[in-house]
Amino acid sequence: MHSSSLGPIRELSGRAAWILQGCRLVPSTHLPVTRQSWLCAFPSAGLSASFCPLLSSGRRLASVAPSEWSGRGLSSAGWEQDSNEPAPSGKLLEAVRLSLVAQQRQADIGNSELGKMLNSFSDMGFNNAQIMQLFGLQPRLAPQTRLAVVSELLLLGLDADSTLKVLQKSPEVLRMTAQQLRHRADYLRRLDLGEGNLQRVVSHCPSIFTLSWKKIDAVVRVFKEKCIFTVDQVTEILHHCPNVLLEEPHDLEYKFQYVYFRMGVKHKAMVKSGLFRTPVAEVKNRHIFLERLGLYQTPDKKGQTQIVNPKLKEIVQVSEGDFLAKIAHSSLEEFEVFKKLLAREEEEGDQDIASEERDSASEGEGEMSDSEEGN
Repeated sequence: MHSSSLGPIRELSGRAAWILQGCRLVPSTHLPVTRQSWLCAFPSAGLSASFCPLLSSGRRLASVAPSEWSGRGLSSAGWEQDSNEPAPSGKLLEAVRLSLVAQQRQADIGNSELGKMLNSFSDMGFNNAQIMQLFGLQPRLAPQTRLAVVSELLLLGLDADSTLKVLQKSPEVLRMTAQQLRHRADYLRRLDLGEGNLQRVVSHCPSIFTLSWKKIDAVVRVFKEKCIFTVDQVTEILHHCPNVLLEEPHDLEYKFQYVYFRMGVKHKAMVKSGLFRTPVAEVKNRHIFLERLGLYQTPDKKGQTQIVNPKLKEIVQVSEGDFLAKIAHSSLEEFEVFKKLLAREEEEGDQDIASEERDSASEGEGEMSDSEEGN
């Protein structure tokens, strides 16, 4: 399939709605781009309703006669099979069949139904090699479930290539139901992630679909209540650093507190720097290294320093080589030695704290015993 013919699909939001026809996408020029504007119509040779996530979900459907769609867009929209790419039948059907038999020990779907499914994947934009890769993920999964999940990801605005990459990163997404995917996408939209942002988040961090509601809520609450980021700032963090949804809330709070109090950096600079893409250990290593070189100084209560500190993004966004060459003006060997010494210092500090806590606990027990003897 020519990449240029996929332009309308790649730019789904704001351009055109699409009709899912037997899991074949056909442009609809008169509908707004909303989830409700995806319609299903099945030609006489189409799939059964059980194969289509939109039909099985009980949504409102619109029937479209073959005469209305056959000449209106498949070739012009680039949804015909590339002349250099054979139709998904024959060898592909046999290859998928053998794969199912080998991986599932039995294939519980007939050749006719399986052939229709492979045609649907092809019509969605997957080439033969990509279809084989799709069936290689979660091999024991029913083909019908695989088709429903892939269709739902396409509804989010992803193209075939992006969908495959998402599933390769997080194959466990295939074990979710289409309804679970819709609910999770709707929840992410309520976090002010528009379609473009949502597509980016899903592409970079597809495992967010498998997270619990409680986990996502906890991360958002930390940013809003503990770190006091604005709603827009939280949205920007989720957009550019979706990995934060996979981190522990207390780790995120600690990273914020370190940068805010120890480094004296304000909220806006944190958001713009991409801080939350960088592990806190790396932030500390670079900051303390600069501090001991006399190249960074914690601002006083008025926000003043005696030197000009490098900006946070200049510290955390650049590679280690650029950081050492342009910011620290030091060698890699010096930085490696420093990190080992700092790790030893922190370990000794943790041991001292643990020893003090034990001594304090022992003193408390001794005072309690004296009090009991006095009584």
